[in-house]
Amino acid sequence: MNNEIISTLTEQTKNVVAPVQDLNRLVVDNAEKLVALQIASIQSHYALGFSNLKALLEVHDAEALQAYIGTQTEFAKSVSERLAGDAKAAAELGSDFTEEVKKLGAESVKAVTEKAA
Repeated sequence: MNNEIISTLTEQTKNVVAPVQDLNRLVVDNAEKLVALQIASIQSHYALGFSNLKALLEVHDAEALQAYIGTQTEFAKSVSERLAGDAKAAAELGSDFTEEVKKLGAESVKAVTEKAA
């Protein structure tokens, strides 16, 4: 009798905890991907910025200054393209996460419904 109660309680606990564990795994995986995306973005932006600063250090006359100023349009374009790419990647990550959460929710509801029937 006690073994049946313990077995039933254990099974019910697994049924409740498993979806929460799946969701927690998804959250941790998504956070890891987001942090990796942010680190890559930071590395790219500081590389662009320092490259631009180093080019500025090479300006010693009016001609070099004019050449440097001429590169700033391309620099701004590179930065804006990178920002747009980062935003798109973050949005895709968020969309993927939302879809996975919906999928987990649907699976949980299905499992509960099947057990109730």
